[in-house]
Amino acid sequence: MGGDGDGWGSACAIANHFPEKDVKLLAGTPFADSFRFLLPSGIEPLPPDETGFAALRSADLQLAVDTSERNRLGEFAALYEMERTVVIDHHAVSNNEIGAAVALVDPKAAATAELVYDVLTCTDRPIGPATALALYVGLVTDTGSFRYSNTSAHVHRLAAVLIEAGVDPEALYGPLFANTTPHELGVLSSALDAIRRDEKVGITWAVLDRSVHRRFGALDEYEGIIDHLRNLAGTEIAVLFRELEDGKVKVSLRSSGPADVATVARTFGGGGHVKAAGATISGDVGEATERVLAECRSELVKVRSRS
Repeated sequence: MGGDGDGWGSACAIANHFPEKDVKLLAGTPFADSFRFLLPSGIEPLPPDETGFAALRSADLQLAVDTSERNRLGEFAALYEMERTVVIDHHAVSNNEIGAAVALVDPKAAATAELVYDVLTCTDRPIGPATALALYVGLVTDTGSFRYSNTSAHVHRLAAVLIEAGVDPEALYGPLFANTTPHELGVLSSALDAIRRDEKVGITWAVLDRSVHRRFGALDEYEGIIDHLRNLAGTEIAVLFRELEDGKVKVSLRSSGPADVATVARTFGGGGHVKAAGATISGDVGEATERVLAECRSELVKVRSRS
């Protein structure tokens, strides 16, 4: 499943909605503690080890939520069998799609949580408070707290339904947003010190190398850094580069205008949305930075030529 608020919110919503089922949650990438409050009682995400592999092999139904790409499943990918797999996702399907018996994929949806809600309302039970909370987190995180261009009237109507089902937006603020750790602040400080800009074309970026990883720990756990880059006046594309210990570079992209960063991400085997996308690139962080920035500049040239 996807590792962000929409991915975990969608997965936890399904688990909460069927408490009588033996649901196992699989974490292809490290589970972020910031979403722990969504987990059903007694359920702990399983990593890609023998316990997780055994759970996936024995499952009657294999669900993949908030991703339709095999490479997002990590080490679990090889164990997904088409006849037992259902995909629920709102990302555009790529050429690396997960084979599935049923695929509910709608790129027009603001979040996978929207689609999961539609599925759960087809069951013979109401949406309970815990399920509603998990779905609401999916909506909040993938719409930027209802600020992004994917925030539609339908999204607000669904948010209202979930609030009526028991979600308290004020109570949610603390566990979802007011949970920054000292290490995360250290990573943010490093990113702000590393900001670079190409003011001529409107690109802002920062590179976090291995030294930041070694000093503050896993960099995957703090996605909010890129919002600081995107919010800098004049920025049309923001890019955050994170050098990982395994010789790879994780790239996060955000668009503040008409530029399609998903197109940029797909060039490097990644994907995502028009306004938010990402990819993981093998090799030197300096080389990866130059290649990605070149693609960003090319995308902005294309956008301006159409206007």
